[in-house]
Amino acid sequence: MRKIQWLLLLISFWSTFLVSLPAEAARLLLWRFDTSQNQLEFTTDGSVQPTAQLIPNPLRLVIDLPGTTLGRPSVSQPVGGGIREIRVGQFDRQTTRIVVEIAPGYTIDPQQIQFRGASPRQWFVQLPEPQRITTPAPRPLPPTTPPPQPTPRPTPPESSGETTESRVQRDPIQVTRDGFFIRTNDGEAKEIQVQRSRDRGTIEFEVDGITLPPDLLNQTVSVNRYGVNQIQLSQQSGSSPTRITLNVNRESPDWQMNYSSVGGLVLLPRGVSASQLDGLSPRSDREPTTATSLATIESVDIAQNGTQLLIRANGRIRASGNWNPSANQFQITIPDAQLSPGVQGPQLGVNSPLSQVRLRQPDSRTVVIVVQPDRNTQIGELNQPSDQLLALSLRQRRVVSPPTGALPVPPPERLPPEISPPPTVFPGVRNSRVVVMLDPGHGGKDPGAVGIGGLQEKNVILPISLQVAALLEQQGVQTILTRSDDRFISLRGRVQLAEQTNVDLFVSIHANAISMSRPDVNGVETYYYANGRGLAEAIQNSLLQSTGMRNRGVKRGRFFVIRRTSMPSALVEVGFVTGAEDAPRLATPEFRSQIAQAIARGILLYIQQTR
Repeated sequence: MRKIQWLLLLISFWSTFLVSLPAEAARLLLWRFDTSQNQLEFTTDGSVQPTAQLIPNPLRLVIDLPGTTLGRPSVSQPVGGGIREIRVGQFDRQTTRIVVEIAPGYTIDPQQIQFRGASPRQWFVQLPEPQRITTPAPRPLPPTTPPPQPTPRPTPPESSGETTESRVQRDPIQVTRDGFFIRTNDGEAKEIQVQRSRDRGTIEFEVDGITLPPDLLNQTVSVNRYGVNQIQLSQQSGSSPTRITLNVNRESPDWQMNYSSVGGLVLLPRGVSASQLDGLSPRSDREPTTATSLATIESVDIAQNGTQLLIRANGRIRASGNWNPSANQFQITIPDAQLSPGVQGPQLGVNSPLSQVRLRQPDSRTVVIVVQPDRNTQIGELNQPSDQLLALSLRQRRVVSPPTGALPVPPPERLPPEISPPPTVFPGVRNSRVVVMLDPGHGGKDPGAVGIGGLQEKNVILPISLQVAALLEQQGVQTILTRSDDRFISLRGRVQLAEQTNVDLFVSIHANAISMSRPDVNGVETYYYANGRGLAEAIQNSLLQSTGMRNRGVKRGRFFVIRRTSMPSALVEVGFVTGAEDAPRLATPEFRSQIAQAIARGILLYIQQTR
């Protein structure tokens, strides 16, 4: 099958029908799809000039009718065959959107899509017959001819002979003529908050009610368009807010975000068209966009007796990691970097923990390192010990020998029966007059993260929070809970309660999660935003001393509840419900009690130190 170039469809209209939009919005009167002719017809009560674009993953033709309203609820019509369905909805107040979604396993040739206007109010869209996708055998490109990359962005691990089809299906962010389109998994944006940094270099959006696809989680994507250098995407768990940060030129106008009913977020600049921003250099206010500003990757080596893969550069670097379970590969993407001409991957011997390490330069500003572990090796966390060093943890798989005829099921790690944890000694803080608010995250209709065996975050953290409250009260510390039962409270409601009651400390308790394909990720971590670092460190250290869990560190985070509270605040993640080590422990009342004692002790230590 020949390669298909996914381009923005520029629709040529008969000059007879190129009329200006009416002063009042037109209405979409009717639409229908003729399956026998593969033709879409729509009629409005006023003149309209449609625009269209082809968006991948899933492949769909998106037709916008500017200056047109629907005036009724969104509808969808299943079609069958190579066309999955047609959806019609109101994209924004002045635009009706028609989406023709192609069925999985099919594709269409964009050059064969034809628009015909019978009048300024009646349009016909002739679609080609969808064709089944066939995957040819990989054909390696010549070493001197890298695959074309029209927009610099991280590339997932694949052979150099990947077709344009598969690359576009993984394209995380779609650059449109108006701005950017970010696809989402499910849900609908209930609340979108935006904040620009004081230096005007970043614009952060916080979105409630949606989830990101796995390949977008915690990614940094280089776009270098419309005055935007990078777009950073993060989401702590499926039910936590999605954070999208734009790194922009200081002269860039503010940006706005809208939710699209076709399953994604639309980013648009305020007050100007995107084309007017193309002259802005995304990084001109920070560093020149020349090769000299790039960090150079100088070495990639296996160290520490085969327990780490170390990546060294001559300048500051940052990276994101993504696991591909189907290919058994881990991809490290390093933006604003280049490979040294003489750099090579590590020498892999018979006893090496890795079976393959590939270094790639998919574009002039991005380095991709693809790591494939040996069958006896697990990929761990990607850490950054310094600005110029990345360390990928490599761990030996633990093999459990099952009885004859039984399936190998690793038993949960727990203390032997004859060994019990030492009793917790709480520091004295009597008459401290400190009021602490404990915030068990999620609740009610929001279960939080769901992990191994259906373990729900809300069922883990509520008993922990209740016990922390009881322990603090026993030590003479007044405690208030944002919720003491299984009910839903909004993030804004939790912050308002903390501010209205004028508490001294705020501690939000959560359980962590990642893809179910990464049971090797385990451990405890604690976050702060502004003045809560000491509190976070006290809680983290107490948890490590009491539980022996893996240390994922104390980090600065931008979670809503710690960013919007004025008192010292911390958010603690007590382990991964998706972790092979953490989940069995978190499911037991004994271990939850151990965590509660550790959190209470950390809070008391902080109070004692700051009195």
